[in-house]
Amino acid sequence: MKEKSKLSYPLIITRGQVYFPLTDTDDLDAGREFTVEAINAANSTEEKLVIVGTQVVYTEDNPKLEDIYSYGVLARLTKVKVRPNYITVRVFPLNRVKIEKITNKDKYLLAEAILSEDKLIEDFDQSAAIRQLLDLLITVPDASQQLITLLKSFTPEDDNFVKTIYFIANQLINNTVQRHVILSEENPVGRYHLLMKYLKEGLSGNKVDAINRMIRSKSENLKETAASDTEIDDDEEELDTTEEILKKLEKNIYPDNIKKRVRKEVRRLSKNEMERARSLDYIDWLLKLPYDQETVDNLDLENVAKVLDEDHYGLTEPKKRIIEYIAVKRMTQNNRTPIICFYGPPGTGKTSLAMSISRALGRKLVKSSLGGVDDEAKLRGFLRTYVGSQPGIIISQIAKAGTVNPVFVLDEIDKLGRSNQGDPSSALLEILDPKQNKSFVDHFIEEPYDLSKVMFICTANEVRNIPRPLLDRMELISLKPYTEEEKLNIALQHLVPRQIREHGLDAYNVTFSEDAILEIINHYTFEAGVRGLEKQIASVLRKLSVKILNDENPAMNITKKEVKAYLGQELVRTNIKEEAPQVGVITGLCVVGDVGGDILPIEVTTFKGKGNVKVTGNLEQMMEESGHIAASHVHSFAENYGINPDVFATTDINIHFPDAAPKDGNSAGVAMTVGIISVLTGRKVNCDIAMTGEVSLMGKVLPIGGVQEKIIGAIRAGIKKVILPEANKPQLAEIPKEVREQIEIVLVKHMKEVVDLVLLKDEKD
Repeated sequence: MKEKSKLSYPLIITRGQVYFPLTDTDDLDAGREFTVEAINAANSTEEKLVIVGTQVVYTEDNPKLEDIYSYGVLARLTKVKVRPNYITVRVFPLNRVKIEKITNKDKYLLAEAILSEDKLIEDFDQSAAIRQLLDLLITVPDASQQLITLLKSFTPEDDNFVKTIYFIANQLINNTVQRHVILSEENPVGRYHLLMKYLKEGLSGNKVDAINRMIRSKSENLKETAASDTEIDDDEEELDTTEEILKKLEKNIYPDNIKKRVRKEVRRLSKNEMERARSLDYIDWLLKLPYDQETVDNLDLENVAKVLDEDHYGLTEPKKRIIEYIAVKRMTQNNRTPIICFYGPPGTGKTSLAMSISRALGRKLVKSSLGGVDDEAKLRGFLRTYVGSQPGIIISQIAKAGTVNPVFVLDEIDKLGRSNQGDPSSALLEILDPKQNKSFVDHFIEEPYDLSKVMFICTANEVRNIPRPLLDRMELISLKPYTEEEKLNIALQHLVPRQIREHGLDAYNVTFSEDAILEIINHYTFEAGVRGLEKQIASVLRKLSVKILNDENPAMNITKKEVKAYLGQELVRTNIKEEAPQVGVITGLCVVGDVGGDILPIEVTTFKGKGNVKVTGNLEQMMEESGHIAASHVHSFAENYGINPDVFATTDINIHFPDAAPKDGNSAGVAMTVGIISVLTGRKVNCDIAMTGEVSLMGKVLPIGGVQEKIIGAIRAGIKKVILPEANKPQLAEIPKEVREQIEIVLVKHMKEVVDLVLLKDEKD
């Protein structure tokens, strides 16, 4: 009989995965040669049987008998899929086995094992045990309805009881050691008790007490014993906690005021459980804040430049500014650092640039988003008198960093809120100002803390939304929208490799052609940055993964054709360049948050009236005023443009912006002026020209912002020529050469020049 229970099969050794008999398993990826060869050997037989064991030490690459757990399972291969560099398999465990010997056979390991049979269940109330298990599972957060339904339908049969225990253990026990202890237990009843024990240990103390009350005896004697034990534990905890606090206080370096405060709090520890817990929480915060833990800066300029170039393509000007700051710091040996503010459209690399600075300097990095923060207490902390109070964002993140000089990123500082709980921007004045933050006081900590060594880096989309006093304390660095060439290089050098790694496709030699990336840029994303581009690349790779796992043998070189097939319908642009010249239809230029630059369609019409001017299209006050200024200028200088001044007494003018998005600013003044002149003279507007600029009552063309964004938007829309104010000429030098070469740029000083360039002659109908 014993001879029949001996087995000899190829051995698969897993890292950290213990299987239970008669339970479903997930796919297993095998890459080590001896495991791959064992799978191949078993798969070539009719039985397809293997023995599966588990390593005790995860990192051991060539495990021996003493390196694996003694118990494993006999299993049948149900799926074998050969992939580059590894094999994916799935097994169905059949029986428990005890592994006694391992021998080398060819290139794989052969295990000799004894089939371990379950002992008979005698004098054990299976139904009562399952009811107790059901009571316990109701309180387990990870227990699914499937498990509870299984227990409710339980029938007291030996095989059914064994399967049920294995099934629940497989679902809820994640600890490798605990799983092996359950597997190695020969008695199913013992397995049940182990399962109950481990499930209880995984719950909180309160839940364990509740479960114990349900499934243990409710005798008064047991209650008294439990109460007595609890009292003893509390006394011991108080003594140990106090000694531990004082010991830590003497062992580590703390400022004198912190030592004094901690000793005072220890003396005042209350016997009241709630008050005691609050005091201990406060002491814990005081002791875990860093006071002298400081990282040493790496001020090697070559290293800084190397790290910035490794992490980011382009961004030449921001990189120069960062290196300049670090050079000054090295020259002066001053711990104080400027408050840098990166601003620009979403996805242009503001936060990741801050992370690169942290890596280059060798400092710890912490970050917090200020978007929507409208309560000063969220920055300064809450008073200890409030139940559940905690330090504010600043102190909490400094404690997390563990050093006094981390790089602290304050994201979305332009989206700070304001409410009757105070003005957070006012609190930030003290936090960011190097002259004030040396003794910053958090309301919860109640002791001054030095923030002067922290390198604060802020990010924003719109500088104009940052309060002026706060803005004055910052060094502003603009991150412009990426050009098409920059997006292409960023995708090929950074985004594609990162997404291939994150999707587990390293071994498949997946590549993207330049045409594929350009197709995504031009037809599946409308953005100034590259966040949407990365999402679309990820979408392509997700669909590719599905095809690989379904054995469809897809092309690994992603071209324009594959992009269209995977991503489907192209995005539809809301603002489209006009196909032919029209009277009163003009193309302006604007800057839109997520998109960056874009064209701005404008329509002007006239009808019989009393000389009223209406500007419509979800506009802010400044834009409406700009429309009235344009109309006033045309009215005043009507004869210069070949217009009869008397027409204004009997004609109403309506200037409309068709796009429903909100619009503000004065840079559409030139375009609106051209539109009014066009409808009053009947001359058509050249649809290949876009324009931007503020107009004065005298017809002067005044400078505007967002020059690079607007030019890139015009190129994207197919515009051939842009008209800019002469005063914006200095900004052209900052625009990349490859951008300037794609479009004709004309600089003007007065509206007369614009009219001569834009309005077509002899087009009166």
